[in-house]
Amino acid sequence: MFDIMKKKTFLLLLCIVPTAVFANVFDITKYGAVNDGKTVNTNVIQKAIDDCTKKGGIVLVPSGSFVTGTIYLKSNVTLQVDKGATLYGSIDTADYTPNAPTSISCPNTHDRNGKSKKNFGLIYAEGQENIAITGDGTINGNGDSKVFQKGDNGPARPKLIFLISCKNVKVSKIFLTNSAFWMQDYTACDGVYIDGIKVFNHTNFNQDGLDIDSKNVVVTNCIIDSDDDGICLKSYIIDKPCENVTITNCVVATNCNAIKFGTPGYGGFKNIAINNISVNAASQSNFRNWTTRYKKITTDPSMVSGISLECADGGTVDGVLINNVVMKATQTPIFIKISNRQAKMHFDTTNRVAAMRNVIISNIIADAHSRRTSSVTGYPGVYVENVQLKNIIINQYSIAAKDEVPGEVKENEGGYPSTHMLGEVLPANVFYLRHVKDILLEDVQVNLHGNDERTPVVIEDATGVQLKNISVKKEASATKYIGASDVKTVTSSDIRVDGKNVN
Repeated sequence: MFDIMKKKTFLLLLCIVPTAVFANVFDITKYGAVNDGKTVNTNVIQKAIDDCTKKGGIVLVPSGSFVTGTIYLKSNVTLQVDKGATLYGSIDTADYTPNAPTSISCPNTHDRNGKSKKNFGLIYAEGQENIAITGDGTINGNGDSKVFQKGDNGPARPKLIFLISCKNVKVSKIFLTNSAFWMQDYTACDGVYIDGIKVFNHTNFNQDGLDIDSKNVVVTNCIIDSDDDGICLKSYIIDKPCENVTITNCVVATNCNAIKFGTPGYGGFKNIAINNISVNAASQSNFRNWTTRYKKITTDPSMVSGISLECADGGTVDGVLINNVVMKATQTPIFIKISNRQAKMHFDTTNRVAAMRNVIISNIIADAHSRRTSSVTGYPGVYVENVQLKNIIINQYSIAAKDEVPGEVKENEGGYPSTHMLGEVLPANVFYLRHVKDILLEDVQVNLHGNDERTPVVIEDATGVQLKNISVKKEASATKYIGASDVKTVTSSDIRVDGKNVN
């Protein structure tokens, strides 16, 4: 009886103890990796990965400073960077590969002539499955090195993590910093789980925090502080949308866009849920200089937008739910835009018409520090459809006089999609709506910090706009409260300025 009980207890412990305890461990120092922060250990680290993939297990980077060029992560391998360990990217571009064609052909991997780009990555994988990057240590791309300082969109700079067409990917706990280009790029992957990572990226141009063009993705509990876009969903492949993505409980700081869809948007975005996000200005601003480039930006540093939904390349945005976002230091809290830039690529981008529909954004608290008001706009003949904006509080710090408002807002549908494309001043101080159908603004409050003479809501070329419980407080001196032109249906109720109902 006693032996039977011991056997049962042992079997129970097997169930409780994490399986990683029993995993095969391949310590890179056993393969000859040198912990001096100088020796390039690419070959020995790759040998550990090659051996590990045969059985599955962990490639261990123990405490110390190790330098490497491109390493190829392979199926059933977990790269574990332990506490006290730093894996550095080499500062010699010759140490980065593959510089070879990939299994997919898209603007992320190929140039406008269809020629494969270098597709550099410090940690690279293509067509692999069951791979992971984890640990309490650091991966540092050495992006501040002079060899990588090539200016905005400068060529031949490696991403820190670049995974293509992989399945069942997990990245957790790790601290990622100082990439030479984007920090992470997950293209055409299926099943990506990113949890509890920290990103700090402020030493170079184009330093995005996290870029995703994949399906079945979960991002949770991450802290991202980046010079360029914080969390950016991309869509490179026609007819293959970035889809089934959930992003929750993250803190994002940036000098560009905190949550961004596109660019590009060739395949579109479907079934995206974003919840509980805290947004702030980046801790450093080394390249943007917004206050010297634009007038009346009332905080420095600041980000371009908190939420930016862009569809400029013929794809479709369909099914987006964004909830519970608090934003500080934004120039424009919400920017929703269909445009038509028809970028020249190695496939035909003409005659492709983008679409955006079925979007709900709710429970937003935001500070706005430019005169580029939150907006929802399409372009002539192409409409943003079925959008709900609910329970929103905006503190508007940058105000405009009547003579500063342009007589006409330029369309610019072929320009690069950004809040800047519509000009420096928009005619509304609450929301600007143009080329829209079936739009609901409900429970929206704007607190003006100065005498703003703009009309609260301006609507142009619209059908089916509903305004419910819109409130503008403090020093509003507009002569009218809803500006509408070429509008077929607008219904409004409980519109208040300084507490006075102006319906």
